Amino acid sequence: MIGGHPDIELLLKLNSLLGSNDQYNKFVWYSIFGNAIVRGLPIFFPLVALWFSGDSEKRRSRMLAGLLATSLMTVLSFWLQHHFTPHIRPILDPALHVHIADPTWIGVFDRQGSFPSDTGTLFFSLATVIFIENRLIGCFCFIWVLAVITFPRVVFGWHYPSDIVGSLLLGPGCVYFFNKIPYFVALFERVLKLFESRMYIVHALFFVFLADAYTLFQGSQQILKLILFPLK
Repeated sequence: MIGGHPDIELLLKLNSLLGSNDQYNKFVWYSIFGNAIVRGLPIFFPLVALWFSGDSEKRRSRMLAGLLATSLMTVLSFWLQHHFTPHIRPILDPALHVHIADPTWIGVFDRQGSFPSDTGTLFFSLATVIFIENRLIGCFCFIWVLAVITFPRVVFGWHYPSDIVGSLLLGPGCVYFFNKIPYFVALFERVLKLFESRMYIVHALFFVFLADAYTLFQGSQQILKLILFPLK
């Protein structure tokens, strides 16, 4: 069953790039690829810079429409991982015999599904928001997401390559869709005009959103769980 499956073969080939020294592998993961500042700063810094680079309601409205799409697609990716399982997450599938650098990772996940990558959906979506406003910086962000955020997650056995492809289609596709439909951008333009004399409120909410997004909406997830499952 494993042999001849391109997705599995590519996963195992990339996973074989890990050396035999698990201490070194863990050091690389926790200090570089799993480090929130290393992976997030090149994405979130341009978002903040673009937001404050002039008082353009059009640009901020496009960004807000893109951020709304980002939120919805990230939530959808979480939902799909819980309710749609085309395959078990590699490090949770004993049949694959993937090299696991840190055995404690097995107990991290509360869902066996890994399609699509929620992290990939979030960061590809944010890179698309940046790309729409600045193509050069946006291209750099896409390369960064591929090389530093999503590729290592396949190498370390967190995701299949198809999980990354799914997030690459899901996130950016929805961001472009929300920007191409005039309704969403126009709606945020009206909201910004409404708060024109109180833009400090919008700025504060923007930063709260980015802070929660930086941690993959951990705060929002906990609030939703309390609302939906108060006794669990």
